[in-house]
Amino acid sequence: MFTTSKLLAENHITGIFSERQGGISPAPFDSLNLGLDLGDSDENVQHNLKQLCLGAQLPIPHRSEQVHGTNYLLCAGEGIQHNHQADILITRTAGCAVAVRTADCLPILLIDTQAGVAAAVHAGWRGTVQNIAQVAIQKMQAFGAKAEHILACLGPCIAEPCFEIDIDTGKQLSHSHPQAHLYIRYKNDKAWANIQAINTLQLQSSGLKSTNIESLSLCTSCLPERFFSYRRNGIQAGRQLAIVALPDAL
Repeated sequence: MFTTSKLLAENHITGIFSERQGGISPAPFDSLNLGLDLGDSDENVQHNLKQLCLGAQLPIPHRSEQVHGTNYLLCAGEGIQHNHQADILITRTAGCAVAVRTADCLPILLIDTQAGVAAAVHAGWRGTVQNIAQVAIQKMQAFGAKAEHILACLGPCIAEPCFEIDIDTGKQLSHSHPQAHLYIRYKNDKAWANIQAINTLQLQSSGLKSTNIESLSLCTSCLPERFFSYRRNGIQAGRQLAIVALPDAL
């Protein structure tokens, strides 16, 4: 049902990235769809979410309305689906979980256990252009986190060979970091980008140690048996969920 962050687990933190098997949603959302308002029933999605959290031994996470921006939402208490636009969800509450949905975009899980601050970040190409990883670190620091203590796991997303974009999008991404151009490939009137690598650069520029950053090399577009992919399936694509929780006791 999910892939676990080894880096976070080594530090006694549960951070997971759901896969597409183990739920009850029918085709084309088969089977562990965690996205609402796609054509699947709300009942199926809620059942899938409960089963995922049960299997991962996590509380139901807070979720938001994602709009490819850089707004954040500070979360506490019981996890719900918020009617609030935010692509960064942060919690300072022990026992609380936060999550973001993806279907090719990059999910990033962040935590500083010493400060007791965790975040889930939805980083598509638009968010990457807006330096959402750096924004998330800045928001965490405002709540007491220190960059040198933050652990980061970058989850499954569309990989560079599958992520074809137009030249303008490539240029926008290249301006997001001084070294971003190293991870954008151009040919004729097309480009291909490695958004996982570009976000890693942003995290490193924010002060995170390289040893505190984990990247899962799993392409959502290349692995149809494991992941939903909007690039591959369009509007019929389900959604994965990336979840991180602050431990009950820090």
